Amino acid sequence: MLYFDHMTQNSGYQITEADIETTIRFLKSQNLPCTREDAIKHLEEKAALAHMAAHKIVEDEQSGKIDPIKLKKD
Repeated sequence: MLYFDHMTQNSGYQITEADIETTIRFLKSQNLPCTREDAIKHLEEKAALAHMAAHKIVEDEQSGKIDPIKLKKD
């Protein structure tokens, strides 16, 4: 999906080797293609999806569609 490429850049999340290794194991367990490139693509797509979801939540909070999310303090 073309719109994912620009959405994972400079988003604060950096893919680590541990992320890639874990994702390869996950993809393998799901009988999905599980090369290093497949894992990176999967992680980039999930990061972009999380980024878009976060924007949607903020938009819905600001428009009054949902109550603002309150984070617990430790």
